Amino acid sequence: MDEQTLRMKLHFYQRMMMVVKTAGDLVAHEIYLQITREIVEQLKEMEKTACSQQTA
Repeated sequence: MDEQTLRMKLHFYQRMMMVVKTAGDLVAHEIYLQITREIVEQLKEMEKTACSQQTA
């Protein structure tokens, strides 16, 4: 998956996280929180890979 798609998914899940928290659904909020953490980790790995390829 490319970086732009991951950033779009991150933005979507962050918005959904706010919506469900406002609605009082803490279970869904925790699920979306975990998904956003996974996406952030994927983005960090992509940035590390990109930086190491530039220096090589």
